[in-house]
Amino acid sequence: MAVPVPAGGDAARLPGPVRPRAWYLVGPSASLRRGQARGVQLGGRELVVFRSETGQVHALEAHCPHLGAHLKHGTVQGELLRCPLHHWSFDGAGRCRAAPGRGDVSHLPGPQAFPVEERFGGVLVFNGPTALFPPPDVGGPEHVWHVGPPVTVRCPWLPLVANSFDLEHLRTVHHRELWDVPTLDTPDPFTLRLRYTSRVIGTGASDRLMKALSGNRIRVTLTLHGGTLMSVQSDLGRARGMLLAGLTPVPEGVSVQLAVAAKRGRIPGAAALALKVSRWLYTSFLRRDLSVLDGMRFNVATATADPVMRQLIDFAIGLPEDPADAHR
Repeated sequence: MAVPVPAGGDAARLPGPVRPRAWYLVGPSASLRRGQARGVQLGGRELVVFRSETGQVHALEAHCPHLGAHLKHGTVQGELLRCPLHHWSFDGAGRCRAAPGRGDVSHLPGPQAFPVEERFGGVLVFNGPTALFPPPDVGGPEHVWHVGPPVTVRCPWLPLVANSFDLEHLRTVHHRELWDVPTLDTPDPFTLRLRYTSRVIGTGASDRLMKALSGNRIRVTLTLHGGTLMSVQSDLGRARGMLLAGLTPVPEGVSVQLAVAAKRGRIPGAAALALKVSRWLYTSFLRRDLSVLDGMRFNVATATADPVMRQLIDFAIGLPEDPADAHR
């Protein structure tokens, strides 16, 4: 539900949903081992994700529908997750498969299941019973990904996204200037894509390296997927960088988790080195925003004067909200 907001309004009244109905990055794939269950916060929801013994990842409502025990304390048995309290067992679709002493359990309720995909070295969960659109397709099997730890920024998701689409701040904060006129398009209702070419005017260590790698011509494609995932592809001429940022609203603001990619090489250890360089370049670039965004109150009235920001806000207004928020 989209609600217009006056300048300086509070976070809950910003345009677009407080929590978009979309894909969320809940953690690195490598951190969820076979036979392990873990509780995760997904906006206003508590979920449990578990990896079955065959390696499949599933996501269910966090609490057993019997008496409400938290399923993160459960045990993975084959393809089922068993409740720690009375040993009701559920499959990845949320169906009850066993309940000691109950006989036929096909009529017993199960927890709601949520769509899950493993991409970019991470686990993605859609916060609704059915996925409204597929997760983004960035990179390929020739790339290796690293998912970093989450960082909380004290502002809502929309100002954080708007910061990425704010081309004026490229010059004032990041020491970049545009070579040409940027282009903005919306391939579908869940995707907003910005393309531009920039050059480096800064003199820091990361600036000098970017300038050397790119010949001072950096072609950037920034894509917002459903309001919760942002992919950045940077074509440097001699190299190409890829970043995915997962955004999850939390009570303190928004939790940001970055996944960085590097192309697999023939030389042992080359991909690991490329990942380290890529992580350093991206984090050096993004670190400049964190102190600025902390505590920001987004001025919508001023933002709409910029045509790129206006289209971003229109895009946000059209996004669906988490069904859990619809009746709050």
